[in-house]
Amino acid sequence: MRSNDFSVFYTFIYWISIANLRGVEGMLQLFVVQMIIGFVVFVILTAVYYYSYNLFYKLNLFFKSTGKQSIIKAIRPFSIVLLVLVIIFEGSFIRDTKSLIPIFASNSTSDFNDILKKYNMSDYVTPDKIRCSAGSNIIIVSMESLERAFLEGEYSYLTPNINSLKKKWNYFDMNQNSGSSWTSGSLYTYMTGFPAFFGTTSANDIFQSAYYSDISSISHVLKKANYETIYLNGNTDHSGVKEMLNAFKIDKIIDTRNTKKTGYESGYGIRDKDLFGLAKKELGKLKSSNKPFALFISTTDTHFPNGIYDKRMEAVISKKDSDLEFMVAALDYLVGDFIQFLQNNDFLENTVIYLFPDHLKMGDSSMFNNSGKRGLYLLTNSKMTQVSGNTISQIDLPKIILEGANINHNLKFLTNYIKGNKEEYIKKNIIPITEINTNGILNPRIEPINYVSKNYSSYKKDTSRYIAHAGGKVDGHIYTNSLEALDLNYKKGFRLFELDIIKTSEGEYVAAHDWEHWAKITGYTGEIPVSLNRFLRQKLYGKFTPIDMKAINKWFGEHKDAILVTDKINNPVDFSEKFIDKNRLMMELFDEKSVDAGLKAGILSSMPSQRVVDKISKNDVKKMAQMGIKNIAISRNFIANNKEILQEFKKYNIKSFAYHINSKPNIDEYYVVNYEMDYIWGIYADEWNFE
Repeated sequence: MRSNDFSVFYTFIYWISIANLRGVEGMLQLFVVQMIIGFVVFVILTAVYYYSYNLFYKLNLFFKSTGKQSIIKAIRPFSIVLLVLVIIFEGSFIRDTKSLIPIFASNSTSDFNDILKKYNMSDYVTPDKIRCSAGSNIIIVSMESLERAFLEGEYSYLTPNINSLKKKWNYFDMNQNSGSSWTSGSLYTYMTGFPAFFGTTSANDIFQSAYYSDISSISHVLKKANYETIYLNGNTDHSGVKEMLNAFKIDKIIDTRNTKKTGYESGYGIRDKDLFGLAKKELGKLKSSNKPFALFISTTDTHFPNGIYDKRMEAVISKKDSDLEFMVAALDYLVGDFIQFLQNNDFLENTVIYLFPDHLKMGDSSMFNNSGKRGLYLLTNSKMTQVSGNTISQIDLPKIILEGANINHNLKFLTNYIKGNKEEYIKKNIIPITEINTNGILNPRIEPINYVSKNYSSYKKDTSRYIAHAGGKVDGHIYTNSLEALDLNYKKGFRLFELDIIKTSEGEYVAAHDWEHWAKITGYTGEIPVSLNRFLRQKLYGKFTPIDMKAINKWFGEHKDAILVTDKINNPVDFSEKFIDKNRLMMELFDEKSVDAGLKAGILSSMPSQRVVDKISKNDVKKMAQMGIKNIAISRNFIANNKEILQEFKKYNIKSFAYHINSKPNIDEYYVVNYEMDYIWGIYADEWNFE
């Protein structure tokens, strides 16, 4: 080494570079300029150092001849210190280093409301506090990498259909935001309005472990407003998309995992041509429904680096200079064809369409040198006029989507808190955004998640595993024990129905959770319990039909594959004599004597409750099976610390059904089926989608 001082300096620079590269991963767009400048400066410094050797040699001889050799020894360390100080205090080194802090910071968790208060967002509306009402149907098409430069200049000939829509519909230029420049990041942003900053943990990894969200999304609003929500994509297993959609409560996901194979699938699953075909079929089903719907389509065939060629599109698209250009033209054709389908089938009258690219084309951008300006855009047939100027940002999308569909709601998005340049705000507030995201998605109230069950797909469709809790949810209401709840959830696929059975003032069996709850949901203010006549006259929530023993028997008589599961009642002999079919009667019973009586009564299943199970040891399980016990009813809170005995129940084919599914924040049916179903047989579910 010619200079130990400079070797120390380069070692310092090397480790700084390594640390920054690790941190920059996943947020490259923020720091690519700094990286290029850093590399250029490094090359210049190396050259200066190399060629300056002769200068230092001559200076050394000069000062040696004058007897002042100590000066040259001081020059080198002084130069290094001066250079470092210039780098730190000149330009934006400190600011940029500060922006990297959240990358290196640990993902510590705090109460989400405390985080919101910390960043002056106390009025942010979380999913449990959403208030909304339905508006128009919604169709969103997120187009892989089909940026604005494909609509202008030399590539405009590839996109005649989108350019035609540009003339007819509302068109807005859209800025790509930091933290939203890849597919799942873009999805997260247009769902929630937040850039996908998640600290040291890759955002894709966050999504893959996501279950519940305290961050509100447009799909939370849609679910609250009773929309049917369907998401279509080639393969949602990529980048944690499936888990993110589950966290955001999307009703139905259609991808390569649950569709018939065509033989044309790519590494990204279903091809765009087939994706739009499936969308048309879904719309055909939705048209006959009275519910509003939201259909999300995410394409893939124009993916970096050169598109994914689909030979079938040669029937309608002529040869192009590259596979990417061919697939851009193919996607444009499919979009045009899809819009025509919507028009021909009268969907456009009450359906708002949103078309936008998910992000800019990744990789080499030299192909756009002679094209139009790069950027994103939004195309919509919505009549909205409330966008200031004609340029929006990705973080504006959820607000625009809901407003354009005339959906009334009380949400506030990040964009509502920003004044001035939104991209600059994002870059200056990476720390708050990161903390909000990590605490909103990595929610500390959720018990640790180790893995998603490999059996989820089979669990999801098995109707024998799901008991419709209190008849199941109806119009957003639980615990109704109503005729409408039975009817609706039977149509959804449930075949096991729990009813809470209590007695009227004259001792008649009726279905209600308890008398206090019944009085609350009927508006009754008199004495309880009431007579059978009064019970039958009081509508639940002003619209649902109460049911007594006669109505219960009539309904189960008409639905011969349905099974009744009782709660509250602890007299199996008397109740089973009054029910239409003992062979379709399962009763949760609350002491050993009643369990034994249920076995002797000959009902389908005499189910020990949690209070009975609590007294049982592992050694008792075999004896229970020999007695004829087929099922037990347990709280899901029992699962975590009792896996060994639950496995013993499984060994002897005693099937455990867990209740208390929604008694804790964030712990719902999908959580239990994803992460705890391997230890039990089934659950008491307020709602479930068997598709």
